Amino acid sequence: MTATPRQRPAVSLLHRDPPMTPMRFFGGRPVGFAVAVAALIVLTILAAFQDGKVLLVVDEPIMRWVVAHRTDTWTDVFSFASHFGDNIVVFSLAIALAAWTWPRCRFLAGALLLAAAIRPGLEFLLKGAVARPRPDLSPLGIFHGPSYPSGHPLAAASLWGLLPAVVAMHTHNKVVWWISVGFSGLIIAGVAAARVYKGAHHPTDVVASLAFAGLYLALVQGFFDRFHGARDCRHPQHSVQTELVDEQTSLP
Repeated sequence: MTATPRQRPAVSLLHRDPPMTPMRFFGGRPVGFAVAVAALIVLTILAAFQDGKVLLVVDEPIMRWVVAHRTDTWTDVFSFASHFGDNIVVFSLAIALAAWTWPRCRFLAGALLLAAAIRPGLEFLLKGAVARPRPDLSPLGIFHGPSYPSGHPLAAASLWGLLPAVVAMHTHNKVVWWISVGFSGLIIAGVAAARVYKGAHHPTDVVASLAFAGLYLALVQGFFDRFHGARDCRHPQHSVQTELVDEQTSLP
């Protein structure tokens, strides 16, 4: 029996064996995955049925509490936070991060661009299929289009949810990686809260959008893991990560 080292491609979206990825989160929790999918199906059906009137039992008390506790300061804070999910911000930063990442990993750069580019089409399909009206309880602005699901949190997740992967391309420090995870989560949560605060979406629209975002990121990672390889990636992992391949041949 002889064994020779052979280089193998990166095993995850973060190029090393990270503490957590979207696919690992769902894959390691089949019950949780089933519950999340079932909840999304139920929310989508209820949002489409009679313009989501059933969901107003949950949505309206939350919205009334939010409106009652608005202040000028909080309005400024949430108005600013909402911009992190604007298309112009998401597309611009996705291009910038892809350009920064391209010299080291073309597959990750491509994943960044595809995640940002494909998301609007999926969002519009979902909105058109459900066609839930926007809230009309003291909205802070004029908002167009259907309400379900909330587009801003989904847009924010398609960009900021991939930030830890970009950080991992430029540092080996796990503390820095966890900081990027916390920073990304804070931005996504802030955008989601802002859309409810501004009266642009019902709370259940935002909850569904965050669930869709988690599944969307898992699909992006699945694409990345399927096609990523060492040929177009210069991450240092490819020079050190090896496996032993048994080359034994049977003799007659």
